Amino acid sequence: VIGLSLDENHEREILQECTRSFPNETGGILIGFYKQDNTIAEVTRISGPPKDSKHGRYTFYRGTLGLIELLDEYWEKHQQYYLGEWHFHPNGKPVPSHQDILQMKQIANSKQYNCPEPILLIVGGHPKKQWTTSAYVFPKGKECITLPVWELGK
Repeated sequence: VIGLSLDENHEREILQECTRSFPNETGGILIGFYKQDNTIAEVTRISGPPKDSKHGRYTFYRGTLGLIELLDEYWEKHQQYYLGEWHFHPNGKPVPSHQDILQMKQIANSKQYNCPEPILLIVGGHPKKQWTTSAYVFPKGKECITLPVWELGK
């Protein structure tokens, strides 16, 4: 994967979730498919945080309630699947924490996720100031790859 494609509606959804959660972290999953010879991950659905998620000022634990059903629905109707995670670092930079890196490496190695190259999209910033994002790919058994940074909400 060398790119991540996310349309304006999905950007808006993410920023609304970040604004709702502020000053706490939040997140969800990315659903979609790969295009252009598997080099671009096309996001077609963003989930918000499942109801069993835990939000803190400097922590976010994404729950699982309802995600299996959502993923099954997208696979059955659209042949689309789990691409990775997104989350929000309030008043922070869109840089993965040590915990973020460990989680993504676990996902890459997990048979349950069946996603050997999960993507992590991080939003940093403040609802009344500026948003920035970074995206990372965590290929199984390799170092993470940073994708281009862009600004949201402009």
